[in-house]
Amino acid sequence: MINEIFKTPLYQTELKLDNKAMAIYCLQHSKKDKGRTISNSGGYQSNDIYDDIPVFRNLFLNITEHSNKMAQLINLKGPLKIYNAWININGYKDSNISHIHNYCMLSGVYYVKTPKNCGNLKLVNPASPTMEYDWNNNNVQHKFNNYTSAKWIMPAYEGVLYILQSWLEHYVTPNMSKEKRISISCNIIL
Repeated sequence: MINEIFKTPLYQTELKLDNKAMAIYCLQHSKKDKGRTISNSGGYQSNDIYDDIPVFRNLFLNITEHSNKMAQLINLKGPLKIYNAWININGYKDSNISHIHNYCMLSGVYYVKTPKNCGNLKLVNPASPTMEYDWNNNNVQHKFNNYTSAKWIMPAYEGVLYILQSWLEHYVTPNMSKEKRISISCNIIL
């Protein structure tokens, strides 16, 4: 018998929102707000944005709703709410370095614009350093799975919302498209 201990959930849903209007706002916002550098390697990361911006109102409502659904599924106390959110715009070869989100319960990313080859979300198994050494292609049959993967790739595509536990290390691979990739990230607290 196998007891599945220490599971790591990743919540995923598709939202039907006005991505075109959000993309236009994000690009205009990046010209007014010089932004900050936290996990971005190149590209643009805005200062915090808030739910009083009309174009983001439905997105923030959806993030709150789905964060609370995830909280129920994994037995977290609620209700949860968005603590902060920001815009990410990655141009050619821009990426986000490996990081976690401290001082919150969950974190999320919503993809507003995702041209082909714009980079994906990579999630890192907490045991990755050991796994990459011992659990490599020489020791794993066929293909990697939930038990044997040191990293997990989640595709970036327009309209998808991912919500993950904030302690889960993750990064974004380089945008190899000549077009900009746009996403909204957030942290969620009790």
